[in-house]
Amino acid sequence: NKQKNPGPLMRRVLVYGNASLLMPAFASPLNTRASIITLKALWPPSPQLRVVFFSSSYLKALDHFWKGHGLKEKRLSTGFMLINVALELCDHVDVYGFWPFSVNLEKQRIPHHYFDNNIPRVSLHYMPEEFLRLLQLHSKGALTLHLQPCL
Repeated sequence: NKQKNPGPLMRRVLVYGNASLLMPAFASPLNTRASIITLKALWPPSPQLRVVFFSSSYLKALDHFWKGHGLKEKRLSTGFMLINVALELCDHVDVYGFWPFSVNLEKQRIPHHYFDNNIPRVSLHYMPEEFLRLLQLHSKGALTLHLQPCL
């Protein structure tokens, strides 16, 4: 429980040094609750860590953009949102670990989240469609999508 024992979360986050933890607090009520719990767990903030929430207007614009480009899922995945931010802020973007299938290229089962091994709900995200958009961006040179194992 992050609220009762924030130590493990703090240790995991602080390994990145002077960083921001960007959260989609206003993407859905569930995300709002999880983001507030995380903010409280890390309160008071350390000088090395900033908890930042996506602007709701940015999330709406991002959703509108991708729906206009044929992506019809209920809500963009957090990973896909973060990749979009990276594309806006960075000159070069490398993407690791974005894989929409339950097995890797070697047919080994893989987890889908850093915190559990649940398969994404198709009713919320349609990861293969997001992955297709990333492949298209990769083929156009907008980002580099790495598919080999990270370990």
